[in-house]
Amino acid sequence: MELLASIGLTADVDPMRASQEEVAAEDYYDFLERAALPDDHGLPYRYADELRLDDFSALGLSLKTAQTLRDALRRLVRYILLLSDTLEYDLVDRHDGVATLTLTRPASRRGARLANECALAAVVGVMSEASGSRVVPRAVSFTHPRPASIAEAHSWFGCPVTYEGRRNALEFDAATLAVPARLADQGLSSFLLAHLEQLRSEQAERTLVDVVHASITDLLPDGLPTKSVIARRVGMSERTLHRRLAAEGETFQSLTTRARREAAEALLTDSRHSLAEVAFLVGFSDQSSFQRAFRGWTGQTPRSFRCA
Repeated sequence: MELLASIGLTADVDPMRASQEEVAAEDYYDFLERAALPDDHGLPYRYADELRLDDFSALGLSLKTAQTLRDALRRLVRYILLLSDTLEYDLVDRHDGVATLTLTRPASRRGARLANECALAAVVGVMSEASGSRVVPRAVSFTHPRPASIAEAHSWFGCPVTYEGRRNALEFDAATLAVPARLADQGLSSFLLAHLEQLRSEQAERTLVDVVHASITDLLPDGLPTKSVIARRVGMSERTLHRRLAAEGETFQSLTTRARREAAEALLTDSRHSLAEVAFLVGFSDQSSFQRAFRGWTGQTPRSFRCA
């Protein structure tokens, strides 16, 4: 529980809600370093063994329904940033059908090295699930130094694993990549790809102000969120959040005020919510404080706004 709390989650957190939150890269690396004892070299492979394509939402289903594993890898490369902005894959196809998936993420600390092993191990795990049988790469390489034990890595990948290489990469032969996905479905695949493209486009268009505003609004029913909570949710430090909001001409306080006002106005249009309920849902501990704040925002009382 303490480990989860260190990245802003709790043991009873709703999985769907948790999957929508972002964790800063350095916090994630801290988490991995604390979760793995110094002589624990199997954490990345236990992680990959527990991971399921359903954990990836629409992206996971699109991998399941791809025509072949090569198609699934191409989708993973294109849409992985919907899940993590620190994961960036590159897929290079050779003329003989062999393909190399490269992970371009530095490994300057142990947590980052563990994260890279988690990422490549997870790719093999989800490809195996998609195909319905174990997928074995031709070769695996990592840029970081060789750990004290490599038995876990060799057991998971089932192929040569090298360290201190030029890149973090998985290499697959043509026969492996030609294996059909177990649930290959062209119609469903087309639908999912259109949905993923829309999500990708929306993500590219959203500004940090949009993301912070939405995060504040989402958390208001649980009380007024602090800057540290929102910074953790969007995956950055408080200082970085402050700097980047300022660059967009906003402050955290102004966004909090706007989110509360807009949420209050929307809730007041629905007569099913009492004024006390509206106050609670926009982060006020009592109705009188809400009334004073609302009058300051609009020049009206909540009751007169509702009746207008």
